[in-house]
Amino acid sequence: MAAQIGTVLGIGLVFLGFGALLLRRSLIWKLLGLNVASGGAIVFLVALSHRPGAVPPLSGYPEGTPSADPLPQALVLTAIVIHFATLALSLAYAISLTERFHTQETGRIEAAAEEEMER
Repeated sequence: MAAQIGTVLGIGLVFLGFGALLLRRSLIWKLLGLNVASGGAIVFLVALSHRPGAVPPLSGYPEGTPSADPLPQALVLTAIVIHFATLALSLAYAISLTERFHTQETGRIEAAAEEEMER
């Protein structure tokens, strides 16, 4: 039951994040939507790797006992670290763009950048 709730929650977060990414104009809201979508993907991976009654993969347990797979945990931890670094770099870039163009709306930033390239 917990795996199904986690799967639905992960899919819901991905759709919510992509909705914010597509519908919002502000650069910060777009980064927040991307963050939520990435968090949803991580929740989805954790929910998929859930095995009821699984024990840690150590010796000493009886034969035939299901063991937890450590690979999804390692992938999720790596994804969290990469996501944090990417988000920090994106926020620094957003601050730089905001200071340069004095706006956070992506349409205005694109128009101002095109004007600069024409000069």
